[in-house]
Amino acid sequence: MRFLHSIAQPNTDLVASASITPFDLPVNPLSLLLLRLEITAVAPAALDTYSAIDDAIDQITGVRVLHKGEQIISGSLRDLMVLNAVYHRLYPGWHKLDQLDNAVRSLVFPLCLGRRAYDKDSCFPATTRGNLRFEMDAGADGTGYDDINFSVETVELIEATPKEYLKYVTSSRTSVVGQFDHRLPIGNPLLGILLFDTGLRDTLAATYSWGTVKLLKDNVEQYYPQSDIETLAAFLNAQMQQINVWPGHMHQFNGAAAGLDESDEASNDGAVGMRGYAYLDFDPLRDYSYQLETEGAADLLIRGNGDAASAVRAIPIERVAVR
Repeated sequence: MRFLHSIAQPNTDLVASASITPFDLPVNPLSLLLLRLEITAVAPAALDTYSAIDDAIDQITGVRVLHKGEQIISGSLRDLMVLNAVYHRLYPGWHKLDQLDNAVRSLVFPLCLGRRAYDKDSCFPATTRGNLRFEMDAGADGTGYDDINFSVETVELIEATPKEYLKYVTSSRTSVVGQFDHRLPIGNPLLGILLFDTGLRDTLAATYSWGTVKLLKDNVEQYYPQSDIETLAAFLNAQMQQINVWPGHMHQFNGAAAGLDESDEASNDGAVGMRGYAYLDFDPLRDYSYQLETEGAADLLIRGNGDAASAVRAIPIERVAVR
């Protein structure tokens, strides 16, 4: 087997509060995208590094891979970053996080189109030029940097004949106080569902948007008859070996006050990182021993029981057969 790791979009200035010009992705079977953000730091304030990373992630409000107009991957960069870390164990990477004015930092976010990177049986199938496109939307620039660029590289599996690929598209709504239903796509097996909860991310109180969750197919409980969102979130962090503290930390003593340790560790604990997420896992062994079958169902939903009316999101991972 051979693969091609190549540049699909060269390093390009990212215009704030605008969408990029969409571009074509390769025509060979496609396993992996690597989205790189390159930020140029401003003169560092205290605890600047991780707030700058948070700002760069938040600036990318939408990333989409579309085939003939159908969304294959869609979500904010943070949603897609967490999903790839959770299911694929593909974590963000970084190069040079120096605390200097005009230091150039690179952040790389893998986006996988199969069950794992480089899997010849599970990747997006070959297509024709112009059918597979990449789109991205940007918000305002962050405060920790004064320039941001982006690039995209791809991994093609040129001899593969895939049997399947993965599709993950974000759906969102506002929860209510009390019971509410969030419907899910029907037709393809589901390997997991990443959940975002505003209360998990933002509040110190035990007030959550999803509250307790249960999964219902045709009004029959499946896999998760009832779970607290806090337990699901904590179990997710346990499985990821506390990767929510990505990308590590470094200590910098600030001598302004005796005994004061103003370090990036403290900033990192306060940064968003991967906080705010929980996961419904239907493929815990990552070998398809378990999966949620949806074909033939009339109704499939997550039933929440929220403490507050706030934003929630669900990103189901669909296993799509190549026919």
